[in-house]
Order: sequence, then C-alpha cells, then structure tokens
Amino acid sequence: MGTALIAIPALLGIALLGLTPVQWRWLAARQWLDECGLSSVSTGVIGVGIAALIAVVVGVTSLLIPIPVVAPLAGVAAVAVPLAVLDSARSRRRRSAIAAWPNVIDAIRMALRAGLPVHDAVRAAHSHVPAEWRNAWAESTMNASVGTPLNHVLRDLRREIADPVGDRLCETIETSLDVGGTELPLVLDELARSVRAEQLIRRDAVARQSWVKHAARLGSAAPWIVVVMLATRADAREAFSSAAGASLLVACAGATVVAFAVMSALGRLPDPPRWLVDA
Repeated sequence: MGTALIAIPALLGIALLGLTPVQWRWLAARQWLDECGLSSVSTGVIGVGIAALIAVVVGVTSLLIPIPVVAPLAGVAAVAVPLAVLDSARSRRRRSAIAAWPNVIDAIRMALRAGLPVHDAVRAAHSHVPAEWRNAWAESTMNASVGTPLNHVLRDLRREIADPVGDRLCETIETSLDVGGTELPLVLDELARSVRAEQLIRRDAVARQSWVKHAARLGSAAPWIVVVMLATRADAREAFSSAAGASLLVACAGATVVAFAVMSALGRLPDPPRWLVDA
C-alpha cells in the first residue's frame, strides 16, 4: 500500500496535465471556463463542484468495490470526467461559433456599407449570432447606444463570447476606431473569407481524426470494465487488496493515463489562438 500512496498523488498530477485539454493551471482556468460558456460562474464554484464529485465517487466506489486502492483511483478518474464534459461543451460552442461568424461579419459589413455607424452595424448583426450570445450581444450594443465607449463595449463582449474569431473581429473594429479610415468593410470581407476557409479545413480534419479519439476512449475504458467484473469475485478482491495487487492496479492506471494522453494528443487539432485576451 505504500507504493500506492506514493503513486496516486503522482497519478493525479499526470491526469490533470495529460487528460485535460488545457493545462489546468489556476491562472488559465478563468479563460478556459469563459470559453466553455461559464463566464458568469466563478472558478471557486467549479472547484467545489469537482471536489464534491470526487467525494461522492470515492464513497460509492468504496461501498461497491471493497478494494482499498480502487476508491482513490476512482477519485482520480472523477477529476477527468467534469473536465472532459466541459471541454466537449467548449468544442461544441466553438463549432457553432465558427459556423455563425461568417454571417455575423457579413451583416456588420453590409450595415457599414449602408452608411450605419459602427455601433449600429454591430447591433444589426444581433439576429445572426448564436443563441447563447444574443443576450450579451444585445446588452453590449445597448450600452454603446447610450454612450459607453465602443472600445470598452467590445472588450466586455470579447470576454463574454470568448472565441478566437470574436477576438479577431473585435480587435479589427477597435483598431479601425483608433486609426480611422474607410477600409473596415474590405477588412471584414477578408476576415469572413478566411473564417469560411478555416471552417472547411477544420471540418475535414475533424472527420479524419475522430476515429483516433474513439479508439482512445474505448482502449482506456475496456481494461477497467474487466477489472470491475473481476472485483465481483472474492478471490480477485483478495488478490487486488494485497500490496502486489495494489501496485499492479496503480501501474496499470498510470499506463492508461499516459496512453490516453498520447492518443488524445494525436487526435486533437491545435486550437486557434486567442487575440490579446489579457488586454
């Protein structure tokens, strides 16, 4: 059991750095939660929720599988589950966004060509933005119409939508406000073209790489399903409760984490960078 007590904290660190799609560092957590659509939820609340989930999983596992080392391993696995769920929501949010952005940019561009001021042109795109952003979009454009500087409005909007294309759009508009000029519609037209091209490329790449992610999930889960089935037998529980059995389970858990992290890295496309997120 001494080996297990040493290895489990190390395994937890590997899980946090390897299983999560972003480095789960405290300073990066806020930005990541924003990108998941949780800009109104504090990091502390998420942390308490994950801690509560770990406690429940460890307690239930201890009752169902009375093998001392299994409950801590289940607690480690429980850390990855909410992070995986949040990352899935983040990915869906970005896919929805990248499909909507060309129409949003075109709506702003056409409003500008029709002679509307910039803040009215941004407000004109309200009906084209994804549903989860419409309240924030409407509130921000309303603030601009009552006198709040558009630069401040766009910075608040960037944090709310937390999307790379949104960063590019808001930064483009802010720059045009700072330096002046009449080329903003042409710049937005080029931005819409590049977003459409990126959408096509990423859609094809995601379709090609999806099998790698499915294989990683299946390969990681299958051995532990067998372990749970073996744990229903008294002789297997006795073997796994020994020091050698506990060390074997910890070693296998570490191998699972490393293998899953490698397969996930192979099947993951690099995220487009955010622009001036700390500005």
